[in-house]
Amino acid sequence: MVTAARAPAPITSPPPVSDGAPDRSRTTGAAATEREDWRPWIFPGVLALLVGLFTLVTPIQLPYDGRLWTNMIANPTLVLPVVALGSFSAVVGVLVARRSALLACVLAGWPFLLLPLIGTFVWAWWLALLAVAVVAAHDAWHRTLLPFALATGVVAIYCASDIPALLPIGPVTSGRESDVTFVLYVVMSFAAVATSAAVGAGQRARLRTAAAALVSDQALAVETVAVERARIAHDLHDVVAHHISLVAVRAESAPYVHPSMDAEARVVLADIADDARHALGELRQVLAVLQRTEGADRAPQPGAGDVVALVDAARSAGQQVTVVAGVPDLPSAQGLVLYRAVQESLTNARRHAPGQPVTLALGTGATPSGTVVTARLSNPLVPRTSPAAPGRGLLGMRERVESIGGSLTAGEEDGSFVVDLSLPVGEPEPATAPERTETYRYGSTGDDLAAPLPDAVDGTDA
Repeated sequence: MVTAARAPAPITSPPPVSDGAPDRSRTTGAAATEREDWRPWIFPGVLALLVGLFTLVTPIQLPYDGRLWTNMIANPTLVLPVVALGSFSAVVGVLVARRSALLACVLAGWPFLLLPLIGTFVWAWWLALLAVAVVAAHDAWHRTLLPFALATGVVAIYCASDIPALLPIGPVTSGRESDVTFVLYVVMSFAAVATSAAVGAGQRARLRTAAAALVSDQALAVETVAVERARIAHDLHDVVAHHISLVAVRAESAPYVHPSMDAEARVVLADIADDARHALGELRQVLAVLQRTEGADRAPQPGAGDVVALVDAARSAGQQVTVVAGVPDLPSAQGLVLYRAVQESLTNARRHAPGQPVTLALGTGATPSGTVVTARLSNPLVPRTSPAAPGRGLLGMRERVESIGGSLTAGEEDGSFVVDLSLPVGEPEPATAPERTETYRYGSTGDDLAAPLPDAVDGTDA
């Protein structure tokens, strides 16, 4: 299937490099219907699930020494709902850690205020604080300072006192070597936070690299099209300027070719000549601006007749090129487009399929809008061990072909890479009148014309 060569997509803003936190901005209109991305919630959700499971398998055992709770209330079983509420709050704190680190610290930290009442705490509460620090570190290192400090403070209190912590195996204290236990807790916590921060930094770096690559590709595509359009403008200038100059010459010389012309017609022709000269000057000004970015050397523009020399040059370089049918005689614009398309196709074949034969099939056809010249260039595809660097030649060809109303398709077809283009030629130009051998003089410039001038046919050429 032959696929059409597409123009580059318009430049769009690169995807924003998020810090991992969900977007807090509100959208309006059609964008308001888009749902918030749920992927940033996966990481805190997994950690909250682990903390919740750890809480469920932890048995609640109050210490035997009584503490404030049992001294104030006769029924110590009322402490269980409060502990469950603290565990639930800690899990919710992990879930909202990506949204707000401060709120997460409040939700995961307030259960430790129950220490004077119940004389113990659930170890999963400290695990929730550490999970908040890990999530915050993944988003940005400075967001982890508060939860990491709270987790370290809780560990310091735990190791400096005989307060037991409830684990799935039962109540556990820091032991006699509390200093070593504190160091182990701090080292373990720091390692978890540092690992999360490194992973988050790497992810943000990859996002920035992808965004920069996208912007670079779009900029390259736009620059390629802009340069090609500048070259097309230069080529069209060479063609259009010739015809406009002929309009000016014929308009100025018409009164001398037809002395019987009335004064009103002479004024109209003089205005036509002035307009043609102004148009020619504006064309040159536009070309001067475009040449600043084009960087192309001045040279005669090739045409359809130069395709044969182009094929011969490719053959002399070792490329196998077969031409089916002869090269038709085309107008300047169509001939230049055909030449550039064949030139780019031969270059692509040498680059992407070295050593493979290239077939160039030319033809003409009739359509309701006029004559159409077709060209088909094909070469077998070859397997590549590494991807080729992306090129922009097809974009330039497409710009040139469409600038004159043609069409171009390019793609794989039956194991070959095929480029098909169709160029409208239109109806043949009317024959010019017989040449005159007389010498005429410009009324406006006073210069003699040694070259013969074509005669006007019923005033239509004037």
